[in-house]
Amino acid sequence: MRVLAVGAHPDDLDILCAGTLAKLAKRGDKIFMGVLTDGSKGHFRTPPAELAEIRKSEAMESSEVIGAELIWLGMPDACLFDDERTRLGVIDMMRI
Repeated sequence: MRVLAVGAHPDDLDILCAGTLAKLAKRGDKIFMGVLTDGSKGHFRTPPAELAEIRKSEAMESSEVIGAELIWLGMPDACLFDDERTRLGVIDMMRI
């Protein structure tokens, strides 16, 4: 089975369903972790560009541990809108 889990922020899937995704991956399913935003506004002390790099690195490491393929949309944090760019990004994610 192919499984796509989608989260708005880089750590959403880790918090909400990482255990389930790891179990499915261990069973032999193909797991995709889709992250919509870059998480750049998640902390007031770390500059946004630096935080975005950290969050992406963490998401990549997490997906490897789980046995999933990371799909990183990289939209700016707090800038997820109902527009064509977002819709096309999600559609592309679903087509993988």
